[in-house]
Amino acid sequence: MSMIEYIKNKFRYISFIFIILAITNIYLFSLNSFKDRYGELIYLDILLIIIIAVFFILDYRKWLNKYKGIYECIEENNDISEYLIYGDSFEERIMKDIISSINNNNNKDIRKYKESLKELDEYIAKWVHEIKIPISSLNIITDRLENIDESISVKNQVEKINFLVNSILYGSRSTSLFEDMFINKVNLVDIIKKSIKNNSFLLIRNNIDIDIKELDYQVYTDSKCMSYILDQIINNAIKYSKETGKVEFKATKEENCMILSIKDYGIGIHKEDLKRIFDKGFTGTNGREKIYKSTGMGLYFSKKIIDKLGHKIEVYSEKGIYTEFKIYFYNIIDYLNVDNH
Repeated sequence: MSMIEYIKNKFRYISFIFIILAITNIYLFSLNSFKDRYGELIYLDILLIIIIAVFFILDYRKWLNKYKGIYECIEENNDISEYLIYGDSFEERIMKDIISSINNNNNKDIRKYKESLKELDEYIAKWVHEIKIPISSLNIITDRLENIDESISVKNQVEKINFLVNSILYGSRSTSLFEDMFINKVNLVDIIKKSIKNNSFLLIRNNIDIDIKELDYQVYTDSKCMSYILDQIINNAIKYSKETGKVEFKATKEENCMILSIKDYGIGIHKEDLKRIFDKGFTGTNGREKIYKSTGMGLYFSKKIIDKLGHKIEVYSEKGIYTEFKIYFYNIIDYLNVDNH
């Protein structure tokens, strides 16, 4: 928004003024009464030029104030609809109409986009509900199989399917614009026992012991979402366990929060992978080396849900020794001011 751009914009007007001034000078020079008064005419020209210059400088400042905000919005790729135009000139009224029209079109597109997302969310929720029925039937059928090895093998695959189905449901919830979180005061040990029960078959199948310590605390969270997050962490502990393993659950009460620790003694995580473990689609070295295929989405969705709930999650690990996840549940006063954490 320089003076040169302003001059280019006003070039026709400036040229017209100087053409009129030149024609006037030529006419006055041609008159006999001005033949001996050239000095006065030059003085008058200088005075007029100064007046014209002052006018255009003032007009430039007004022009700059009028368009600078819009220009900066365009340069910085910001939303131009948020810029307020206060003037009532013809050009400003046109700009207001243009921005209003763009706003209306954008709002229509956003509404269509939200409606499509809502339909997709509803479809996923319905699909998950429907597919749970045949999964439950498969569990009943596998229990009736006479061949124990076949029963265990099928049961193992059914549990994996059930886990993936839950991942789809809560994955969609983590990114949904419409899914509400139901924050309640819940007992920590109840949520953990539910997740252990959800994964009991795979825990037993993989010879993994469970150690529960000091968990009789109340926290504010969404029990279903937290159960999903714990399922993801437990499932990872199962995937990346050694021949035998152990998962420890322990809670620590701090001044402004409750810290839940979930620690397994499996193969651990490479140091270079720790910072990226919650990244979308990141599988890390373990995900590539192990027999279990990883999508890299479980912990990504878990982190998004944790953020939505206003909690915090951290991970610590030493390769070949342990992996520890820590979830921070803030007190109700801090929870209401979660943006400060």
